Amino acid sequence: MKFSRRKAMGLGLAMMLPFPAFASQTTPADQEVLNALSMAPWIGDGPRSHRHVYVVYAPWCPVCKLLFQRTRENRADIQLRWIASGSRDDRAINQNLNAVFNRSLGMLSRIFLQPEAEIEDLHKNTQALMALALSEGTVKSIAPKINLTGYPTLIFVDRNGAMQVIAGVPKDLDVVFAMVGAA
Repeated sequence: MKFSRRKAMGLGLAMMLPFPAFASQTTPADQEVLNALSMAPWIGDGPRSHRHVYVVYAPWCPVCKLLFQRTRENRADIQLRWIASGSRDDRAINQNLNAVFNRSLGMLSRIFLQPEAEIEDLHKNTQALMALALSEGTVKSIAPKINLTGYPTLIFVDRNGAMQVIAGVPKDLDVVFAMVGAA
């Protein structure tokens, strides 16, 4: 078998990679989206895991509330990472400010399950405003890349290494969660 210098260098480089070059189906554009989401101020829901699903939500969205309620059940080793968006009025802005500032599942639960409950007014909290700007900016930057059409939107890497985007609440969440691979 005859090897050219180019083939030998390519083989040598491939051998230095921790995984074969063909292991991931994620495109550079998809990886850019996933990197942006990982840097957003997400709220962890479930045990820390290499298998996770980003959920872009709006606090006023009834479909997001439904997804939140349906995901209270056991998800095995899947972590949901909720990312605030949809700040369409002062109440939604303040709910999102509280969510990104506290980054607690308890606050997210209050927003979805007790939407009329009083929460602290964070409209003048610089840290909260910066966190919300980062969250909203991230969603705005990825929206055209994933064809964001509404809330909620689930984004994850599947078992084949390809990025998946699902709008709304899937009929069978167990099937979707079984598709989630390690990122």
